[in-house]
Amino acid sequence: MKLGIIVVYAVKEENDKLLELHLSQIEKHTQVPYTIYGCVNRLLPKFRRRLIQHAKVKICECEYTELRDFAEHGFYLEQLVKCAIQDDVTHLAILHVDSFPIRPDWAGELAGKLSDRCVLAATMRDEEYDRKPFTACMFFHRDFYLKYHPTFQLSRGELSSQPYEKYLSEFGPIYESGIGYGFTIHREGLTWHPLVRSNRGEDHHIIGSIYGDLIFHLGSANREIKCFPRDDVQSFEIGGVRKKIVALRKSISVLLPDILRRQVDNILPRIIVDFLFPQYRSNEEAFRIVRERLLNDPDSYLNFLRTGKSQ
Repeated sequence: MKLGIIVVYAVKEENDKLLELHLSQIEKHTQVPYTIYGCVNRLLPKFRRRLIQHAKVKICECEYTELRDFAEHGFYLEQLVKCAIQDDVTHLAILHVDSFPIRPDWAGELAGKLSDRCVLAATMRDEEYDRKPFTACMFFHRDFYLKYHPTFQLSRGELSSQPYEKYLSEFGPIYESGIGYGFTIHREGLTWHPLVRSNRGEDHHIIGSIYGDLIFHLGSANREIKCFPRDDVQSFEIGGVRKKIVALRKSISVLLPDILRRQVDNILPRIIVDFLFPQYRSNEEAFRIVRERLLNDPDSYLNFLRTGKSQ
């Protein structure tokens, strides 16, 4: 196996230790030959220098975009995957800056899940509310990419198609980077292996998650507003209006011209967002607690999440 690990490096100033943990965990637990293909287009200079000096990181010069949020993420992932494919990797793994493997056999185990029909192993964020492949970890063989050419984003035509509507009705309404991989698999009659959340200990229903007892994902480390699929569904069940507002923001961010799309997240003042979605504030507090516990003692906290036992 020749593994290409694909990461868009968007790191906030305060996440210095998180970046180091991400890199060290990949090094510690990856026993096959690998290269990290990284995009650093908007990375702070000190982090950029660190990655340039890292022996296992290959910086890919990606075309710049004014897109933001999941659209920006998908835009850069497309270029990174092509860069890795050109280097003749046999397998590719998508990771986030705040996700990493936690077991030495992770790459071999995920590779073992793949076949001609089962073409992807990936994290599934929520078994009830969002059952699509999620880019915190996506693992696939180069042959899948070369045969089907999946994309991380979808065209306007695909978004308005009946097959896409059917796909959303079956697997969840959240649109984000990576959705094109799940849609391609569904459209072509293929299958994928989901890495479901396997926590035995937890501080939050999503933040600080272990998937398939192989991959850790902190969750939303680079997002200002920390919202998750289950929050949206709960809002709908309580009031009906809140989910419609989130769905509208998702649709606008996909379909509006880029110059307008970039303003969507600023349409609602934060005070209104806090009033309509009070769970977002509680998510931010949970994120602060989980991040602190993780960075203070990674081994102990990861063991707690896996076993439910504190050391």
